[in-house]
Amino acid sequence: MLAFVEVREGMVEGIVKFLISDTWPFHGEENPTEELIRMKFQKGVYTADGNKSFWIIKNNENIGLIRLFDLPDPTCLFDIRLSKKQRGQGFGVEAVNWLTDYVFTNCSHINRIEGHTRNDNFAMRKTFFKCGYVKEAYHRKAWPQKGFLYDSIGYAMIREDWANKTKTLIDDKFEY
Repeated sequence: MLAFVEVREGMVEGIVKFLISDTWPFHGEENPTEELIRMKFQKGVYTADGNKSFWIIKNNENIGLIRLFDLPDPTCLFDIRLSKKQRGQGFGVEAVNWLTDYVFTNCSHINRIEGHTRNDNFAMRKTFFKCGYVKEAYHRKAWPQKGFLYDSIGYAMIREDWANKTKTLIDDKFEY
């Protein structure tokens, strides 16, 4: 079972250590620098201006990081990272289910949670599916990384589906 602890202002060293200790192949910055992480922390990317972050903890070890953003809006987004040695063990599903419960329980104004991933990130696509998120968008050549344009896929959970433990699929047969 995982635990989740909110990141606070004084935790920048842990964020830096975690993010530079691994490679993040399905994120815009695969190998973020210490300087970039510190700059983003100082600008509130992790802890201010409608953003919150949480450590994903297993056996007293930080194994991942969740970042929620656009929290003042009716739709928020999230980013999730698990250390390489923890991937593929179901922790992503547990973490996404936790963040979904957290947002809808604590942010009554939020009606939907969105997440986006590259089309070749099959583990995350499966995680969205297992957590009840609906695939709503397919953006062709929309994710620039390493000189290549990847397709991007958007998933969402709406409050109504979360509350009713249902999955409302898109019913759009209109061809254009």
